[in-house]
This record gives sequence, structure tokens and C-alpha cells, in this order.
Amino acid sequence: MAEYFQGFEFQWLLFLRIGASILFAFLLGLEREVTGKFAGLRTHILVSAGACVFTLLSIYGFKMAIIEGFAGVNDPARIAAQIITGIGFIGAGSVMRHGNNIYGITTAATLWMCAAIGMACGTGMFSVAASATIFSLIVLVAIRRFERNFLSSKASESKILEIRLSSSISYMNEMNLLVDKNFNKIQKMERKITNDDKRSNLVIKMRILSNNTISEVNDIFKDKDFIEKVEIQEIYE
Repeated sequence: MAEYFQGFEFQWLLFLRIGASILFAFLLGLEREVTGKFAGLRTHILVSAGACVFTLLSIYGFKMAIIEGFAGVNDPARIAAQIITGIGFIGAGSVMRHGNNIYGITTAATLWMCAAIGMACGTGMFSVAASATIFSLIVLVAIRRFERNFLSSKASESKILEIRLSSSISYMNEMNLLVDKNFNKIQKMERKITNDDKRSNLVIKMRILSNNTISEVNDIFKDKDFIEKVEIQEIYE
């Protein structure tokens, strides 16, 4: 039996399980990366692959040691059980608190799910890992859209946008059209003209209610040549 653990077939099995854990974690990490979360592709992949490796060690590692004559207890659940505890520390690192608001809980839960998917791959339960990945993506993508469409009052967040234009005379109309087109929930807006380097700049500072993330709001302005500077800040009240 010891020869089986060293054979090509067994090594390929291990490679397949680790590769599957990376693939499934890539899908979840991609969703987090696209939405601009702190824990993205690399974090989710490493969490899932690490959980898979620890599970493989828990199942096969110490069994190999016993077969080769080393003393020990063949308890395949011992290391795997500690993954759940260990992932809590990583998840806690992705949770942030600002005032009365707490952010990052969904990302922490996604990392926790990635660890579970990695463990499923480590045990060879690919159907469970694939199902968990698919359902997790449905929750992350579809439920977000549901919240935006039907729970907009809860999902909306106040954001302050400060936009600087290179010339108030040349681009004032373009800026007004851009604001009117993309923002219909403006709480407060201030306009002022400043003189910088012998030219006049228009500074618009506004507070809006938006369901979009900061990165999504920033995308509205990033391709506009007439905008000199964009500053976006979330306001917590």
C-alpha cells in the first residue's frame, strides 16, 4: 500500500484535487475582484488551495507515516477540523468597522466558503465543490441585483464626489450634462471656480445617494478627457 501512495496515479489524484480547488476559488475570487473588494483572486485561491492541502495531509499524510512504521494516531479529521478555526482569523482580517457600520462580512463569508470548497476538493467530492461554487456565485451576483432593485433604500449609500475640470469656460456644459445623466439622487451640490497656474478651474462637490460601488462610480468619469481630477469618498453617518 505504501507503493500506491508513491505511484503516479496517486500523485495525479492529488494534483487533480488541488487544481480543482484553485479553479473553484478562482470563480469566487473573480467576483470579489470585479466588485472591488479587498480580498480578491489571490486570497481566495490560496485559502481554497491551502484548505485542500491540509485536508489531503489529514487524510493521507499521517497514514503514510504509520505504514512506514512511525508511531501515531490515524485520525483524518484532526488537521481538517482546525481549518475551520484557522480560517476565522483570515476572515476577521477582511472585516472593517467605521463608526456604526461594518463592512467585509460578505467577503469573510466567501473566504469561509472557499475553505469549505477546498476541503471538499481535498476529499474528492468534486460534485459538492462545484455545487457550492455555483450556488455561492448565485448568491453573490443574483442577490446583489435583487437588493439593488427591491431593497434600494437599504443598499443606497451616501457618497461625496469631488470633480475638477480643466476649464470652467470650455467644459461647464459637458460637466452639467454628465452629472444630470448619471445622478438623479443628489442631496447637495456646490460649485466654485478656483484660479490655479493662471487658469480657472471649476470644482463641483456633491453628495449623492447611489447603489453603486466606488469603482463603478469612478468608471463614469475615467474616460472623460475634460475631467482633471476625481475624488470619491464614502460618507458614514
